[in-house]
Amino acid sequence: MKYIDPADADKPRHFMVLPVNLTIKTPPEFEPVLDDMFGAIAGYIRGRGDSIETLSRDDAVARWASSIKAVKKSDALEDNFESAMRVFVTGLAGTHTFNAVIAPSIIYRTTKTRERTAKWDGVFRKMKVVNLSDQAKKKGLARSFTVDIAGVSLHVMVFEPGGALIFQKYGGLDLAHNVDMTNAEFTMSPTLALKDDLLKESDHLAEGMGEAFDPYFPKP
Repeated sequence: MKYIDPADADKPRHFMVLPVNLTIKTPPEFEPVLDDMFGAIAGYIRGRGDSIETLSRDDAVARWASSIKAVKKSDALEDNFESAMRVFVTGLAGTHTFNAVIAPSIIYRTTKTRERTAKWDGVFRKMKVVNLSDQAKKKGLARSFTVDIAGVSLHVMVFEPGGALIFQKYGGLDLAHNVDMTNAEFTMSPTLALKDDLLKESDHLAEGMGEAFDPYFPKP
């Protein structure tokens, strides 16, 4: 979605940044990184000279549940995410002052690796191969297959104080799995193993956030 912010981009703006994955179910493996991801997003925005505030997760969850309940009780023809978000944001605007509300989520996106490289949502990532035997290495098995693999992306939505969605985009962060080549020389079918260091590479996070927020926050 293309959006031109009517505010002077040279002037600092103030954003309400919601807890990560407030509005969607979080896979268990993402739970340990939600706070770190929020910190990275907050640092990215503040690094541009803008300011932020947020809500505690308990407060945000209660407000979101109340917004969904209000939409279900209304006579609106559409009982959907957009309607609930409008209620949520306008409710915040009644008690807080901000230029926009930013709702970030980390989600899975399916991609393919070719020659150990995956491309999705504006980034390239090299997959890591583990448990590769010398024999399999000699056969070039790690380079010879194409595999569906899960990419993790940052999804950003930005809402103006009246509740309208004014920007949304995805930016690729990290591959979720390593490719495990145990017994692959016999089965020709590698398996996927969840990374122990998922979303821990700061350079990857910075690049993905840049993709997700551009052009709302234009890249340098």
